[in-house]
Amino acid sequence: MVEVNRKHVEKLSVTVEQKIKGDFTYWKKWVWNKDEPLAMVLANYPVTGSVMKDSLTGILIRNAIVDRGTFGGVVIANLFNAQVKWPCNKRLDEASAPDGIEELMAVTKDVDKVILATGSLSTKYEAAMVRLADYIDQCAAMKQKDKLFWLLNDGGKKVHPLALRDTPWEFGPVKTLDQSKSKRGKVIDEPKLKIVKDNADQSKETDDE
Repeated sequence: MVEVNRKHVEKLSVTVEQKIKGDFTYWKKWVWNKDEPLAMVLANYPVTGSVMKDSLTGILIRNAIVDRGTFGGVVIANLFNAQVKWPCNKRLDEASAPDGIEELMAVTKDVDKVILATGSLSTKYEAAMVRLADYIDQCAAMKQKDKLFWLLNDGGKKVHPLALRDTPWEFGPVKTLDQSKSKRGKVIDEPKLKIVKDNADQSKETDDE
């Protein structure tokens, strides 16, 4: 055994893979211990481009999961499958792969915990609200809902990883949406926490990747 006070080299084998089709990117998976639980973090569009490159959001997600010390890997998943520089409903629709939710469900069945980290995008734009509601509905229908948790700040507000930076992550369970069958023009209830109340703080997030 190497003494910790001696100079030594630490090595770790990490497997990285991502799923793409044309201009659409679905997810990127990092696994460093296949015998430990696997988490999925769903953000708006954190995974784009080369498998070797990471967005700031992706880096923050991976670091946060490693810091938990309870997972052997993480799937960083896209709610939208292409980068949207200036979000609006039309551009978000164009960035939505027709089989995007299907791919999310396939990953959801294979992981142990899902963290929803879409921040304010899913409350500002109908396209994002509808797509997230569709995903939660399908999780409920396929008995995967108990895996779902919101990413929260210390005040209980649902946030994006960029809003937390290096702050420790906190989670709150997801309830099934009452009106989330997501047809445009229909009122959709914002997902609410079961035990953690939303904070009234409306601090602006710098990005919603």
